[in-house]
Amino acid sequence: MRGDISAVNEAIVAENATKINEALERLKNSSMEIGKAIYSQSNNDSSSQQNQEEQPKEEGADDKNDNEKK
Repeated sequence: MRGDISAVNEAIVAENATKINEALERLKNSSMEIGKAIYSQSNNDSSSQQNQEEQPKEEGADDKNDNEKK
């Protein structure tokens, strides 16, 4: 990503429109990949949290059944 940013800066300094557009496209693709990674990680984290939250509920349900049996 830093290399893509540097390429954009170099293209701007060189005032080369073609290189600027190419560098911007590479930077855009890199940032999209980072966004995908963050999004998938946040989905995995929320799935883990949901699974952890569901477990106490299930245990609580067992406690109620035990109390009813007594």
